[in-house]
Amino acid sequence: MARIQRLGDLSEVTPSPSSDQFEGLSDGLGDTPVISPGDIADGKIAERSLLRSLDRVPDALARFRVEPDDLVMVRQGAVGRMALVEERSRDWIYHFACMRIRPRRELVDPGYLIAYLSHPKVLDQLLVRANVGTVTTVTARMVEELPVAVPPLTEQRLLVGALAEVDAQMDNHRRSLARLEALRPALITHLLGGEVPGERLPIPTTAPESLRRAARGPRPRRLS
Repeated sequence: MARIQRLGDLSEVTPSPSSDQFEGLSDGLGDTPVISPGDIADGKIAERSLLRSLDRVPDALARFRVEPDDLVMVRQGAVGRMALVEERSRDWIYHFACMRIRPRRELVDPGYLIAYLSHPKVLDQLLVRANVGTVTTVTARMVEELPVAVPPLTEQRLLVGALAEVDAQMDNHRRSLARLEALRPALITHLLGGEVPGERLPIPTTAPESLRRAARGPRPRRLS
């Protein structure tokens, strides 16, 4: 049976640093990457975070470093978009348009928490609390007050495992779709004998044999 608890009781929610503390921000030349809202997608931190970095982390910013299993949530603009921090991002700093949620692991599994907070109905609850103006904004206090359904840890981990299997299947389907999307224009070019203007594209080796035979066209007749 799931209990209902405040997010603030399940985790430490740390507000964003102030914007004036990022005066030393450079274009990927510093030692410490900064996690910006644009770096967060599909629950992960993209490599392009490396494009923005700090040459030196001031003492005032040291408390805003992240650790593995922290959640980084966008608090300004694309409110609610979030990522689970991986080992490779240890000690990075998060941007002033974000906040950090550090789960209390004895109470809640980080993978379960990000899955729960990413649920559309939970995001709707967050947006209802948001300050809507020129830019939509939420505060740490608003996030702390979110209600969270908390089943026992064993059930949380079972759910995380099931979601990982679903994600793996989705990734496989995306890769298959990407291969087919690349195959379609290449097939048309081959079937027309290269008459479509542009570069002649190879048929992927993963394409079905019937499509590869069609793309090669009929075999030339041998002259007797």
